[in-house]
Amino acid sequence: MNKLRTAILLTLLTTTVSLLAQVQTDPSRTTSVVGSATAPKPLIDSERADSYHTLHDENAFAPQTPGDNDIGDQLILKRNEKSYPWRFSVDSGVFWTDNVANVNVGKTEDWFWVGGASVAYQPRLGGRFFLDASVGQHWFLYDQSSDLDFESGEATAGLVVILPELGNSLFHAHYYYQRITQGLGESPIYTTQDIRTGLQKTFLVDRRNSFNAGLEASFAMETTPIQLRRHEYSVLCGYNFKLKRDIILSASYRGAYYDYFEASRHDWYNMFGASISYRPTEWFELSLSYNFTVNRSSLDQFDYDSQLTGPSIGLKVKF
Repeated sequence: MNKLRTAILLTLLTTTVSLLAQVQTDPSRTTSVVGSATAPKPLIDSERADSYHTLHDENAFAPQTPGDNDIGDQLILKRNEKSYPWRFSVDSGVFWTDNVANVNVGKTEDWFWVGGASVAYQPRLGGRFFLDASVGQHWFLYDQSSDLDFESGEATAGLVVILPELGNSLFHAHYYYQRITQGLGESPIYTTQDIRTGLQKTFLVDRRNSFNAGLEASFAMETTPIQLRRHEYSVLCGYNFKLKRDIILSASYRGAYYDYFEASRHDWYNMFGASISYRPTEWFELSLSYNFTVNRSSLDQFDYDSQLTGPSIGLKVKF
């Protein structure tokens, strides 16, 4: 009887450790939170999307005056912006989290640094179609939990399409690849190949207020370890308020349903964010963000809450 009890305890312990390990070895959750520090950004620059509008959509009219009956409406024409298909950006940030491993029990807080660079290419193919491709590499280095340090490499390629039939919403479809390692020369601890598609729309209320909304789906083709393979379905929304011309307040929400292939696991993922950004020029941005994440799973061991906050800086060159 004692041997039977010991065997049962060992089995339960092994199962629990295995389940928790699956959470701890899913650093893609951390990369997604850090990458969503502000409200959703348009898939293409506003001036490039606006070039598909009519004159009435794109340009504003001058304020009404008593002389309008004689000279008619006065249309304010805007200068056409030069297209810059290439984007090169570098960014760096320091963040604090109260749940460094995204676990249900035994939460540990820590500081970590994130830095990296990316290159994107987005030429217009003609009409409403844009090619969209990018590659990037980022490093995540922890203060106390150095055994969790990792590097994340990402690559995407696909199309972005302007849909005037839906108020110039943006439709996108991409191939996405992510490779996470603990040492660039080491074997990856996580890889995934996905097909990602979605629809995004920006609503301009006035010069200060705007809303973003989007629907996205990600279909996993291949993931290692296989326990982390999943399809994702998410809704995103955000609000931006220009406190001043170069200071922007943002609030965002992302709700997602993760449908795992293994262990009958299904997660409901909710992330709430707020940030303030200083953008004195189009190539420089300094921001301070706060994110609160709530994950609820069909397997209780994967339930967790976490907070993440910190400043970041970004530089971007267009050519």
